[in-house]
Amino acid sequence: MSTSFTPIQGGGSLVLAWRTAQKKILIVGGGNVAAQRIVSVRTADAHVILVCPAQGLIDETRYRIENKEVTWIDRNFVDSDLDGMDMVLTAMDDHEESARIGHLCRSKRIPVNVADVPPLCDFYFMSQHREGPLQIAVSTNGQGPKLANMIRTKIAATLPKDIGKTIEKMGLLRAKVREWEPAIENSGKRMGWVIRCCETWGLETMSKLNELKGKEEENLYKVLEEYFKKNEVPPTSLVFPSSPEIALIGAGPGDPELITVKAKRCLLEADLVVSDRLIPQQVLDLVQGELRIARKTTGRSDEAQEELLEWCLEGLKKNQRVVRLKIGDPLLFGRGGEEILWFRERGYEPVMVPGISSAFSAPMAAMIPVTFRGVSDQVIITTGRGTKGSMPDLPEYGSTRMLVVLMAVGRAVELRQMLLERDYPLTTPICWVENANCPEERVVLGILETMASVVVDNNIKAPAVLIVGKSVDVLTRDNVKIV
Repeated sequence: MSTSFTPIQGGGSLVLAWRTAQKKILIVGGGNVAAQRIVSVRTADAHVILVCPAQGLIDETRYRIENKEVTWIDRNFVDSDLDGMDMVLTAMDDHEESARIGHLCRSKRIPVNVADVPPLCDFYFMSQHREGPLQIAVSTNGQGPKLANMIRTKIAATLPKDIGKTIEKMGLLRAKVREWEPAIENSGKRMGWVIRCCETWGLETMSKLNELKGKEEENLYKVLEEYFKKNEVPPTSLVFPSSPEIALIGAGPGDPELITVKAKRCLLEADLVVSDRLIPQQVLDLVQGELRIARKTTGRSDEAQEELLEWCLEGLKKNQRVVRLKIGDPLLFGRGGEEILWFRERGYEPVMVPGISSAFSAPMAAMIPVTFRGVSDQVIITTGRGTKGSMPDLPEYGSTRMLVVLMAVGRAVELRQMLLERDYPLTTPICWVENANCPEERVVLGILETMASVVVDNNIKAPAVLIVGKSVDVLTRDNVKIV
C-alpha cells in the first residue's frame, strides 16, 4: 500500500462557504458583536431577525433597524424565537443565558454560534477580506482572533489592484465559454481551457482585462473564441497588447531567491527572454514566455553578443515585451552599458533592473567581509578578461585594500605574476569561490604564493571569483582587533 498520501492532521475546522441567501438567522443581542454579525450575514443575503430590548441597542444596530436591514423584536429572548430558524447567533453579555440558548439550539439541531463560548459553537466566524466576488477568510480555530486579522491584512496587501474586478471579468469569460460550447458533455474542455488561460496569463496580466471596454472588449472575445475552438491558449501579447519594451535584468549570482521582486515579475510577464548561457536553470524555470539562450561560440563572443541583441530587436519589432537576462548585475562587467547604447540607437530605451553581483555575493558566501574596520577600508573590483581578452590593470599593493577579480580562473598564473610585480606579499590571503550561491558552490582558501596551483590541484572551474587581501581570513584569525 502506498504511503505517499497526505497525512490527516486533526484539530481543524471544516472550512466552507455557507450559502445563507433568504435563510432565517436569529441574532440575540444588540451590541458591538451583534452589529458585526449583522454585517457578516447580510453580506450573504440572509434574512436577519434581531431580538433585543431597546436599551441594549448601540448606534450601528439602531441604524440597521431604521434602514430596514433587519427585523427587530423589542424584548428579551423567549424559547419560541427559535421556531423556523435556520441558524442562531448569540451576542449578549449574559453568558449564562447565552449558554442556555446554545444548549437549546443543540437539542433542536439548529446550528449555533455562542459568542465567547467556543465549546458551544458549531462554527466560528473568520477574519474576512471582501472585494467584489472575492472573499478570503482566515481562521485560527478560535485560538488567536487578532492573529487572524493580522494574517488577513497581510494577505490582502499582496493582492493585485482591483482583483475583484478582474475576477468579475473572468466570470464573464466563463459565461462566454459556456455560450461558445454549451453541451454538458464538453464541460471538461471548457474548464480546462479557462484554467490554462489563468495559468498562462497570471494575476498581474489578467488584471489588464479591467482596462478593456466596449468595442475593444468585444474584439477580445472574438479572438478568444477562435482560440477556444482550437483548444489553444492565446499568447499574452495577443490578448493584452502593449507597447514594445526591453528590460535589462540582473539575474544575480545564481540563486533564484536572490533576484529582485521586480526581476521575477518581468520574467513572468515577458513575451521573450533572451538569456546568457551562465544563467542557472532554476532562474530560467521562472520564464513563462519564449526563451532563447545564447549559443556556445568559443572564441567568438562578439558574434554571439550581436546575435543576442538581434533576437531582442526581433521581439521588439513584433511589439513584444522583451527581457535581456544577464548574470549578476547588468552594468558590472556585463556589457550592459554597451547594450543600452545599442538599443537607444534603434529607438528603444531599456528598463534597468539591477541584480546582485557575485563581486559582493561570492565574498559573503565565503564569510569574507570586503570591508572590516581596522583591516580593509576599500574594495577594487576588476575582471580577469578585459576587452578582446586583454589583461586588467591591477592596482599596487595596499595593506587595507581588498581586490575582487571576476572571470579570473583561466588567468590564475598571469594574475599571480602581476600581483607579485605590484608588491603583493606571497603570504597575502586569497580565496577562490566557485559557483557562488549555487548548490554546487565551493570555497577554496590559500595564499598568493599558491594561488595558481590551488586552481589546478582543486580543479576549479568557471564561473569563479578571486578575492585577495587581508579580509579574506579576518573572521577565522585569532588575533583580530576590532576598533
